[in-house]
Amino acid sequence: MKELMARIAVAVVAIPLLVYLILQGGWYFFGLIAIIAAVGQWEFYNLAAQKESIAQIVPGILLTLILFYGVQSGFTHVLIGFALLLFVIIFSFEMFHNKASAILNISTTLAGVVYPGLFLACLLFLRNNVQDLGVSSAGGFVMTLFVAIWACDTFAYFVGKSIGKHRLFERVSPKKSIEGALGGLAGAVLAFLAVYYFEWYKISMELSLISGLIVGTFGQFGDLVESWFKRDAGIKDSSHILPGHGGILDRFDSLIFVAPVFMIIYLFWS
Repeated sequence: MKELMARIAVAVVAIPLLVYLILQGGWYFFGLIAIIAAVGQWEFYNLAAQKESIAQIVPGILLTLILFYGVQSGFTHVLIGFALLLFVIIFSFEMFHNKASAILNISTTLAGVVYPGLFLACLLFLRNNVQDLGVSSAGGFVMTLFVAIWACDTFAYFVGKSIGKHRLFERVSPKKSIEGALGGLAGAVLAFLAVYYFEWYKISMELSLISGLIVGTFGQFGDLVESWFKRDAGIKDSSHILPGHGGILDRFDSLIFVAPVFMIIYLFWS
């Protein structure tokens, strides 16, 4: 009961704030995604620490924030120079660090810049440029991403609970079923098709279908990947920063994986 109340309390505060920042865009959305990325990266480094890999947390997170700032306002010589300096520091510091494996430590530090850093930077870019895909509301599109992920999770849960018999990836997540995954895919597609059908903002039928398929497929891959990380580290939640909900990676695992795929679509579509 206590955990349920904590979940509700966090949702009551977080959901309206999330909606507001997404719709506002600009530096508001930048702040939201930068915080999600930085905290998620810190959680990733803590997961890696369970496998005796000691990341350089501060330089790693600084690299991610430089990437975000460059996406938001443009890369400058100073920004690129500072990023290169951080790379030099990361590689050089391991000689003085002398903890665990130097190769493993450096690899973990840079992996955290990619996941969730680089992946979420793709979402920031998409929020600022999605109109190039013929979408009339960037904020509306990103909101639909969040709704589609929620619909995917909800449909997957109830379909899997009702008729799920065939395990999807038992080694990673024993409870997930193929039937549930197909239900989740349907839920994500329906969320985007609803936007197209009710004309909440301008989006083509083709992009609606593609977007729903991306969320329904790669969103569930993101969930599995994060579950795989936690299982490998031997922990249940990535952190307890969100009472009743676990950590940032637990809440945004699907979004993290979906964002770079949409970036690929953007690069080829636009």
